[in-house]
Amino acid sequence: MTEVLRRFATSVTSPIMVDTTQLDVLEAALKLLGGRAIVNSVNLEDGEGKADRVFALAREYGAALVALTIDEEGMAKTAERKLAVARRLYDLATHRHGLPGSALLFDALTFTIGSGDEASRDAGRQTLEAIRLIKRELPGAHALLGLSNISFGLAPYPRQILNSVFLAEAIDHGLDAAILNAAKILPLHKIDTAGLEVVRDLIYDRRRPGYDPLFVFMERFAGAKGP
Repeated sequence: MTEVLRRFATSVTSPIMVDTTQLDVLEAALKLLGGRAIVNSVNLEDGEGKADRVFALAREYGAALVALTIDEEGMAKTAERKLAVARRLYDLATHRHGLPGSALLFDALTFTIGSGDEASRDAGRQTLEAIRLIKRELPGAHALLGLSNISFGLAPYPRQILNSVFLAEAIDHGLDAAILNAAKILPLHKIDTAGLEVVRDLIYDRRRPGYDPLFVFMERFAGAKGP
């Protein structure tokens, strides 16, 4: 880490994101970075002890943090649970360690909605609602999303369609930043109106008797190769 960051620290003008689970490696990296680094990531999977140490390093070196909605029970699935985990992380960071709310970029995590698994059919809707709640309830906090998880398992063109529409919906709900391949995002005007409605029905799990948006989505886009 030190060899890599010695090279990058003087040649990269954008904030550098440090991704490691090892606290000693994290501290070694932060010592080498001027300006504001970003730490990826912090969560509560192992309880508050390790999170406390990550927050302390962020405070000492002025870093921002990606905070994941994961606690001792695992990855939060509903909007309410996502907010509860985010609030707990926010309180630890701001009240216990004196970090500003703006230092936190919450990834409310999403899961694939294209597998047909009944347990994840509303995952997109839950994530969008969690983004809205986090931005409303946690002053100063930002919302970030690893976008492509929503379409995991689909063929390339359906993934592109779903990712593009989901990104637009997430921005409408308050998303500040996304992890994505910008070359694979389509402007919405390149998707016909009926197709857009099907994708939105899929994202919001708007099923009704005789109409399953996942089936219609796959029928419409799965065989297409895209532009």
